[in-house]
Amino acid sequence: MRGTDIARKPHRRASRDYAARKSMRKAMKILLAVDGSEDSLAAVEEAARTPWPEGSVVMIVSVAEIPFPTQQWAEPIPSGSYEEWKRIFEERSVENTAQSMARFGEIAGAQTETTAKTLKGDPKIAILDEAERWGADLIVVGTRGHASGIFWLGSMSRAVASHAKCSVEVARRRETHGVDGETMRILLAVDGSEFSDAAVEEIADRPWPRGSEVHVISVVQLHLTPALGAWALPDDYYRKLERAGREQSELVIDRAISRLRESNAARESPLTLTSEVTVGHPAMVIIKTASEWNAGLVALGAHGHRGFARFLPGSVAHAVASHAPCSVEVVRKPMQD
Repeated sequence: MRGTDIARKPHRRASRDYAARKSMRKAMKILLAVDGSEDSLAAVEEAARTPWPEGSVVMIVSVAEIPFPTQQWAEPIPSGSYEEWKRIFEERSVENTAQSMARFGEIAGAQTETTAKTLKGDPKIAILDEAERWGADLIVVGTRGHASGIFWLGSMSRAVASHAKCSVEVARRRETHGVDGETMRILLAVDGSEFSDAAVEEIADRPWPRGSEVHVISVVQLHLTPALGAWALPDDYYRKLERAGREQSELVIDRAISRLRESNAARESPLTLTSEVTVGHPAMVIIKTASEWNAGLVALGAHGHRGFARFLPGSVAHAVASHAPCSVEVVRKPMQD
């Protein structure tokens, strides 16, 4: 591990550059999906504790998923009974939204503008459609808990993270919040891809509470499966491969740290920046580091150099979002105007 607090002496030039960038930073639209569950409440609390750029709006959305009569009864039921069934689901959705609004306000106060909306239909489809219609920059969803200590994503959270056109945060409740209850510990995973760069920009552009820390990590993955003719490889082949991977990761980290240092020049309380390069399976290393470092948030790109335009099962982002012990923000590149 290398690096400690590198924000003590911000450069004047960096301050001017960041000021120019900051003036172009638009307010965010955050869609917060709720369903009344404990996992949903955790998402509300995390969104309320997160500082958003000035002028940002949080839309709290609840979806009334009203089943067809055939899903509940073997025989047709009187229309009046089904209308009552629909009314109960709709009222529950409105209640979920109201409770979430109240809890958000208790934590965030009036510092963030909030609005609310109830929808009907399949939550997976309704949330994605509303996010696209509204032009959301970020969707915040809860998980569906954990079993036997293994975290996992529910079908709705998984579908939203897989198919959203914007960034998605899978929120988990933090057990600790620092000395003042607000300090953030952000684990930023980078690999040099354009999606990784988008994650760096997201962390650099956001306001964070006083005393927050960012630990930048890059994982060198060595593919050691012997190939045909591998017997002819030099004895030091893998040692050189690891050294080349580490050197490349160092460059990627240096670029990320430079951008974060640049953003520090405009902060009243600079972020504490640390970093490390390690070797292993990226998802496993990120999850393990998040646990050992007691991260409150992991941020990473939706996919790396070899990924597709979707958040796919088996990808690093999917594995981290599914199994990390803290909230995970999967960052997608902003849509070009």
